[in-house]
Amino acid sequence: MAASPGRRGTGLGALFLEGQGWGMGGSVDIAVTEPWHVPGRYGWVGGTGTTAHVVPATGTVAVLLTQVGEDNPVPQSRLRDFWRAAAA
Repeated sequence: MAASPGRRGTGLGALFLEGQGWGMGGSVDIAVTEPWHVPGRYGWVGGTGTTAHVVPATGTVAVLLTQVGEDNPVPQSRLRDFWRAAAA
């Protein structure tokens, strides 16, 4: 890990995802930057179009499996739509 969780850095630390404390696929939300980002929510966003997150405070488990690979580290709209629905 190039930087402490929750801190944006250079090199690998620049891969930290929006509002999340880890990069490289796995994450823990540390800030509310979107409605579905709840501090403590953890999981991953996979490059093969998969995502899974757990919110311990509510017991929510959300899993999405697709056959559409990602070509960008910024989550696509279908993932954002899924997270928004799971947070409701």
